[in-house]
Amino acid sequence: MSLASATTARAAGQATVCLFTDFGWDDAYVAQLKGVVLTIAPDVRLLDLNHSVAPYNVTEGAFLLDQCAEEFPAGTIFVAVIDPGVGADRDPILVETSKQKFFVGPDNGLFAQVILNEGLLHVWKLDKPEFYRGGDLSRTFHGRDIFGPVAAHLAAGIPPDRLGTEAKAPDLTATPEPTYSGGVINAQVLHIDRYGNIILNLKTGSEFAPLLKEGTLVKISLGRESFSAPFVKTYSEVDKGRLLMLFGSSGRLEISINQGSAAHQIRVEPGAALYLKP
Repeated sequence: MSLASATTARAAGQATVCLFTDFGWDDAYVAQLKGVVLTIAPDVRLLDLNHSVAPYNVTEGAFLLDQCAEEFPAGTIFVAVIDPGVGADRDPILVETSKQKFFVGPDNGLFAQVILNEGLLHVWKLDKPEFYRGGDLSRTFHGRDIFGPVAAHLAAGIPPDRLGTEAKAPDLTATPEPTYSGGVINAQVLHIDRYGNIILNLKTGSEFAPLLKEGTLVKISLGRESFSAPFVKTYSEVDKGRLLMLFGSSGRLEISINQGSAAHQIRVEPGAALYLKP
């Protein structure tokens, strides 16, 4: 889909707006965000991608947002809110990637992985209050008062350059790269999935990936604790209940247990550092 056809689709009320937050489901926040979007753009296709990102965890959010957005077509609009600095000096922004997808949210690194994977076409600082939610602007809920309304106006056919002012490249610091020193790879936990797989920031294309050869035993260190796991290609190569390492469907290194939870054995959270020694 070309940018022109994407704009035409939005103007025709066929736009898709996807919501991605750390709000959870126990409060009114998701409902209020949906309400402001539908008030402005009642014909929009509104999808929930994820509202269970670990609260305030921009690193995990950047990884999951990229994974969630990957298969969506050009013209899709994403409202992404993991915003521990809400009300402070970070800017509200609208990003258009080279794949012509739009991302609305805080400039705090949340869009780093998406930009690295899809490329960056434009960034706008959302400094046009006429496109915010009416009434007093909350200092603690920009998802409802800025990001949702701007996304809705975009979905309704307002050109992105009317919604804000062209800005510099956004913050990309939420996606650190692994490092290597003295035979040890220093990696970071990006996410723990519902199966207990510990997903790290080491990609298949990383310069350090060749250090992990099939059948190699890898020492995993976390503080004073250490574990060992073979590097394999599939879960079934080890016995049920045994620790292993492999490159998963995200293209990133995972620490797993065959039909079990690695996170129950290795107690880590997103953002933690792990040291890997083949």
